[in-house]
Amino acid sequence: MVSPQDVNLGRIKPELVKKRDEEHGISTESLKPSREGICGPEKKNLVADYWVRFRKGFALDVVETDMKKTSPFP
Repeated sequence: MVSPQDVNLGRIKPELVKKRDEEHGISTESLKPSREGICGPEKKNLVADYWVRFRKGFALDVVETDMKKTSPFP
């Protein structure tokens, strides 16, 4: 599945990038030249990328549950 990063590309708060760079000891500016040739896929899989086609997505809730050690055999 593709990431929606080709939509509103570069719309991240500069202060978050600066904080991340400082925390992890990296430089976004020095990484940019190594990523210049990276682009999105030429053809998007509309089955895998439902949001691209319908502009809607799915939300799932994570619920803690007890796991069974065995289950009945069909």
